[in-house]
Amino acid sequence: MTTNSFHVLRQVTRRFAQLQRRAWACCAPASEVQCLILTELYPDQALAIRELAKRIASDAPWVSRAVEELRRLGWVRRDPSPHDRRFVAVTLTEAGREQARRLQDELNRQSQALLEGLPPEEQETVLRSLTWFAERLADERLWVALPTPNDSAH
Repeated sequence: MTTNSFHVLRQVTRRFAQLQRRAWACCAPASEVQCLILTELYPDQALAIRELAKRIASDAPWVSRAVEELRRLGWVRRDPSPHDRRFVAVTLTEAGREQARRLQDELNRQSQALLEGLPPEEQETVLRSLTWFAERLADERLWVALPTPNDSAH
């Protein structure tokens, strides 16, 4: 692979993220972080703040504040565990599920529009590659093994 190939990968991820931000406007007044939380909880997930933070690559205090604002909007609720007072599950309310569904529909429309220019067999190839890429990114061993900018200073 060439350096240009790596640039293309970074460019695709950056531009796709920019495109998704446009879709997040449909769930205003929620912020980008709050939209990410809605998509992680949709349709029926119950997740702890730490798990939400991990999934959206943010820190728990920031996610907790975002969840609290979503709670004030009436889009999520916080349910304490009957077995562990320290554990609180965040779930969507009916209104939150509707907001998340609208957001998911818009994100899906964007993805579909991106693929429309490709013949169906090439769409399948792209989707298989993206599935592999998503699985690779979900592999926590990769995150431990990859060097950080501070590692190269030694």
